[in-house]
Amino acid sequence: MTEAPLNLAGRLARTFITSKLTTVFLLAALLLGALAVLLTPREENPQIVVPGAMVTVALPGATAEEVDRLVVAPLEGVLSEMTGLDHSYGTAQPGLGTVQVQFKVGQPPEDSLVKLYNRVIANRGRLPADAAIPLIQAVDADDVPIVTVTLASSAYDDFGLKRLADSMAERLRSTPGVSVVSVYGGRNREIDVALDPVRLQSFSISLAEARGALGASDVGLNLSGPARAGRLERLRYSGELGSVAAVRDLVIGVRNGRTIKIGDVATISDGPHVEITRLSRFGFAAGDPRAKLGEGEMPAVTIAIAKKKGENAVTVSEAVANRVARMQASFIPRAVHVVTTRDDGQKADEAVNALMEHLAIALITVSFIMLLFLGWREALIVSVTVPVIFSITLGADLLGGVTINRITLFALILALGLLVDASIVVIENIHRHYHHERSDASQEDVTVLATNEIGGATNLATFAVMLVFAALLLVTGMAGDYFYPIAYNVPIAMLASIIVAYIVTPWAANRWVKRPASTGGILDDGSAEEAGAHAERKPDKLRDAYLWLIRPLQEHSKARRALMIGAVVALLLSIAQGGWQFIRPAGVGGPVPPLGVAMGFLPKDNKNTFNIVITMAEASPVENTARMVHEIDGLLAANPLVVNYQNWIGQAGVPDFNGLMQGTAARTGENVAEIRVNLLDKHQRSESSITFVRELRLKIEAIRTRYPGARVRLVEDPPGPPVRATVLAELHGEDLVGLRRLAKQVEAEFANTYDMVDISNSEPTDVSQWRFVPDREKAALSGVSAADIAEVLGLVYDGQVVGRAHIDPERNPVPIRAYVPRADQPAPARLEGLYVTSRDGRQIPLAELVRRTPSTADKPVQRKDNERVIFVGGELAQSVPVYAVLDLNRRLSRLRTPDGQPLATGNLSLSEKAPDIIDGYQLLWSGEMRMTLDIYRDMLMALGAALTAIYFLLVAYYRSFLTPLIAMSAVPLGVIGIFPGHWLLKTDFSATSIVGIIALSGVVIRNSLLIIDFIQDNQKHGMPLAEAARMAGAVRLRPILLTTLAIVLGSAIMIPDPVFGGLAISLIFGTLVSTVLTVFVVPILYERLMRA
Repeated sequence: MTEAPLNLAGRLARTFITSKLTTVFLLAALLLGALAVLLTPREENPQIVVPGAMVTVALPGATAEEVDRLVVAPLEGVLSEMTGLDHSYGTAQPGLGTVQVQFKVGQPPEDSLVKLYNRVIANRGRLPADAAIPLIQAVDADDVPIVTVTLASSAYDDFGLKRLADSMAERLRSTPGVSVVSVYGGRNREIDVALDPVRLQSFSISLAEARGALGASDVGLNLSGPARAGRLERLRYSGELGSVAAVRDLVIGVRNGRTIKIGDVATISDGPHVEITRLSRFGFAAGDPRAKLGEGEMPAVTIAIAKKKGENAVTVSEAVANRVARMQASFIPRAVHVVTTRDDGQKADEAVNALMEHLAIALITVSFIMLLFLGWREALIVSVTVPVIFSITLGADLLGGVTINRITLFALILALGLLVDASIVVIENIHRHYHHERSDASQEDVTVLATNEIGGATNLATFAVMLVFAALLLVTGMAGDYFYPIAYNVPIAMLASIIVAYIVTPWAANRWVKRPASTGGILDDGSAEEAGAHAERKPDKLRDAYLWLIRPLQEHSKARRALMIGAVVALLLSIAQGGWQFIRPAGVGGPVPPLGVAMGFLPKDNKNTFNIVITMAEASPVENTARMVHEIDGLLAANPLVVNYQNWIGQAGVPDFNGLMQGTAARTGENVAEIRVNLLDKHQRSESSITFVRELRLKIEAIRTRYPGARVRLVEDPPGPPVRATVLAELHGEDLVGLRRLAKQVEAEFANTYDMVDISNSEPTDVSQWRFVPDREKAALSGVSAADIAEVLGLVYDGQVVGRAHIDPERNPVPIRAYVPRADQPAPARLEGLYVTSRDGRQIPLAELVRRTPSTADKPVQRKDNERVIFVGGELAQSVPVYAVLDLNRRLSRLRTPDGQPLATGNLSLSEKAPDIIDGYQLLWSGEMRMTLDIYRDMLMALGAALTAIYFLLVAYYRSFLTPLIAMSAVPLGVIGIFPGHWLLKTDFSATSIVGIIALSGVVIRNSLLIIDFIQDNQKHGMPLAEAARMAGAVRLRPILLTTLAIVLGSAIMIPDPVFGGLAISLIFGTLVSTVLTVFVVPILYERLMRA
């Protein structure tokens, strides 16, 4: 037998078909995979690197507008000069300015921080001379805790729990892989000096004298003494305050020969600060058996542990859990509950293990289908190649720094139906040659020939699929990082699949598949029918049915025309399911039509936890905030689906990545609170967290209405990258009064929008304030300075830390705090009982030196990207934001701004728009809508780039401009099934659905290429064009159907997943419809166009 020239497939098959290196290759690949599974870090979702930092500058005594003009605006301008900066957010408050910068995704965090520091310090001179040195703090996703351990007890207060937590934190910091260990909640030890204005007055001691004595008495010095006898003597002045007794006995004055001590004019206490403005409480709910203990809500403190970058979240969380268990057995009292309230490592492990099970199920299902079509030996060969391919892919993850996470494993499940295709094509062609070819060649030669025969088309088709998925690297921003494992893993898996298919499949077939005995030599009469390499010999019902269906389409123009018109009409109807709501007469707002499919970013996922974010009216005391939180806690405690909950009053809770990006992680104040709710595991409840939150929101709304000015948001962990709000309007303008008025109008329109809930406005409500203005003339005549007056007012109404007690062996500083208890603070309108000491020692009533006028408190001024801004946001209970935003945009564009002009709206184009208020007020849409536009743009561009690259690749391969278009005609045919599939399964079309379309494009083009390659091969053997087209479809029908079933059944395991279900639906329904049409449309198109 004269061997045809071998291509890459044939050469690999010839090299390895009898080589012992094949066994070595298999063992090495599997060993690499085993090492990768053991060593590659695991996490639930891909790490999204968003470098950021917070720059804080104090400007004491300045109003918010002064801080905005003199600190925040210049600072934002300086920072915007840096390359790699994505956005900047500024906030000016009375006396304090902050600018948070967010760099573009993927920027090196360390380099970005160094660049930021150098820029700020180099431009220090552009800030006011009396501004404090800028404080720069990194905002890093790596510092977000992966494990939180809460200590709660009805027998201990938060002071005792805090001291216990501090001890535990010290033991946890040495855990391998752990980075930041923080303790949230609880009160530290301090020495409180509660000054009594009445007693001070009775002893003729002013507040300033008491404060000055405390500050001047806490002094310690290390001194260099004289040299005596050749030795330098060491000296120390020990004037530190080392105990509560030392503070109590501190002399602050002498009156009539009698010493006056601090204890005479103040109540001294050693322990936690008496007046509570922050607290955290924990409770077991009805979903936990411990709720029956009846302990109710307990004081709580939480230890938060973050991992180092690149560490395995699973091993770190296990190591932390082990240490906590040992400490619990060693020194933690039995009366203290130790509850793990967050464990991202366990979540990651459970998610990865579940998806590995799904992967195994998909593999078994695909193997069963191959068993039905090919026989058990052939099916076993293809099945063996899959773990080898996965091992190579996971090895590439280990070497490339890609973690094993949900997206990585979904990429492998997605690739399963694609990567078996190469092995299926090879083994099916070997099988066909074994059973249908008459040849005296050896089994080894026939195997190599069969592999070589499909090599060109398979290489081309595989490379096309690799191009399609590699194009996902063009997706930018946080979504790009989120989908990166798919762009990385699928092309590697596809490359590995053809290498394994050409090495392992022929080697295994040559050993395990028996070739029937030869029935004669090759006919040499030169007839096309006998010489055609793809002319089938045995009867085949599937082939016969196909030939019976395609002949009328080839022979009758009406049948062809009906097929083409039907395909076009079906395509238009499918697209209309997604597009009708945008053009319907009733308007874009409102529910989706009965036959419509909603189009969004990513659907919500069924989670085990969510957060309740509460903002009371601006002047609410902590008691009012705690009262509302307690009412909500009552709803949670009685619900059997809730395991536990923890509230944080006066402060934000332990931050997560969502809170970090939404800007809620740094909230403080007596009017703010959060409640972290942990539900029963989703596998133990029938109700999803989405439904639970929707129903709970209605109950909480009834509570909220009893607290005027309160806002409550129920924040579910997003399935993808987080945003500040689902629907978010950024209002820009220079005039703050007009901007605030406009924000209220926009907020009202939000309230009138279908399905809108949890509306928020970043502009706080008006708060009344007493303004103290010194009478400078009276003060001067009385011998009192404005600074003296300010010192007294600050001490009375704010208190001051005047020193530090030197107490061993305290782990935390013990401040000495001087203050006037709230119960003893005089009414601001009268200032009775307050005196200031003049230069000649007289006690001057403060009320005589200060004018008091009621006013409105200064409000913060916010900026984004160098322009003033107010954010108005909202969530949607069960719909997608695109329709709400377009409906709002239509209504708001008719709104008149304070300057009489129509409101300019924008940022709904494919490229993000920067704020520009030269022509007046401006509204820019952000939030999930902006992210949706960005990812749709990037993915469609990626698809377009991939298809363009594939087209030119095919042009070079076929040396024709027309043939590639025929091959790519299968892509729009697949779209016919996509929207009906989403409608049938009641699933929104999302970003992952577009990933499914991208995958679909590679699959259907691959099928088309195999058909076209066989048509051309048939023609080379002398077969007429019509017969060549018909027989190519018949011969390739079985492997195409086999690949289609492998893709459908392999991907079906993803359908129940809320996030990746859209991908599976697009791929499954698109592949089914496209396969049915492609095997008819492509041969007919090729025949008609080539004949023309």
